Amino acid sequence: MSEMESSDMKNSGTFAPYVDFIKTPAIQVLFLGTGFLLVMLFVYMGVLTSFDNRVFEALSTLGSVEGWRGDVLRDTTALGSNTVLIFVVASVAGALGMAGEKKKALTFVIAVAAGIAMTFLLKAGIDRPRPSLTMQHVDVYTQSFPSAHATLSTLVYFYLANLLTQLSQSTKVRVWIYVATAFLVFCIGLSRVLLGVHWPSDIIAGWFAGGSMAAFCFYVIKWKRKLRIKREA
Repeated sequence: MSEMESSDMKNSGTFAPYVDFIKTPAIQVLFLGTGFLLVMLFVYMGVLTSFDNRVFEALSTLGSVEGWRGDVLRDTTALGSNTVLIFVVASVAGALGMAGEKKKALTFVIAVAAGIAMTFLLKAGIDRPRPSLTMQHVDVYTQSFPSAHATLSTLVYFYLANLLTQLSQSTKVRVWIYVATAFLVFCIGLSRVLLGVHWPSDIIAGWFAGGSMAAFCFYVIKWKRKLRIKREA
């Protein structure tokens, strides 16, 4: 074994406990949930107003969103729309049910339903206005905070990613699935800002909220699996 391989093994062994700690669903729920609460508090206090304005203005200078750019952004944002996500949820839940994974299907459906309800209750409760109408390039009908597209796309697509990773034992494949999912969710969130219908903090809060809900699903599934193993032992 070469010195480089030996060094890599030592480094992986050193960081393994930290990686396992971060991968724990309960820790993810705590971290992401806390992140969402902090962003919500800062938005309510007005702490993030200058940040939102600077980032929004910087992104607005990237150019017009008309023509093919507008088409790309609208196609991307549609991947986080309620219509598309409800279709994905129904399809995945149906497939899980037919595969005998009814508890996973039920957990998924309940989590998404709770996510939709929580998101729109927060929108009505916080009642944050959206960016100026002159900046908006798509029609919107609700308040700004948090972004439903960011929240629900994070929840749905990361839950789906978790299911896909169970089909492979390869670490590279699993990492690729999560990286691709993170990129998709990032693009959906970014499209909402570029289309002028959300402040950046709306999107960040949505990512935290959706991530915490997805992690909670993983926690419930893991907990149920442990209970089943104890009963069978």
